[in-house]
Amino acid sequence: MIYWEDVVLDEPRESSERYLLSAENIKGFATEWDPFPPHVDEAAAAKSPIGQLFAAGVHLLSVTIRLSHTISTDETASIAGRGWDNLRFHRPGVAGDELRARVTHVERSPGSRPERGVLVSRFELLNQRDERVISFDANVVMLRREPLTA
Repeated sequence: MIYWEDVVLDEPRESSERYLLSAENIKGFATEWDPFPPHVDEAAAAKSPIGQLFAAGVHLLSVTIRLSHTISTDETASIAGRGWDNLRFHRPGVAGDELRARVTHVERSPGSRPERGVLVSRFELLNQRDERVISFDANVVMLRREPLTA
């Protein structure tokens, strides 16, 4: 079991799987969850500033989370997520992009209770050219191995 104190900071780890964006999966996701015309209609996308079909941000977030689960790790003492900070969409994800996730644990801080701590992890979705597509910092509450005593 990996507890809050055990987490190694500043050591990036990448997903073992990749996700290939295709016109079909871009349109399929967007049709159900974000039917913005440049996500579902290639003619509308061609007239957009991007100039081609591109994935919805929520699709790219979902891909990031899914790929992050392929990063090999032991079971963790995570309790719950507290939220995401610094969410950025750096560039569009377009058909043909091969995506992978990178996660780096960047900060630890004490939790609101002595038996808990907060871990901040930076999530990045990268394309085949090593360009960041999206990034965000996830805050997770974890159990401490040795609770602080007063």
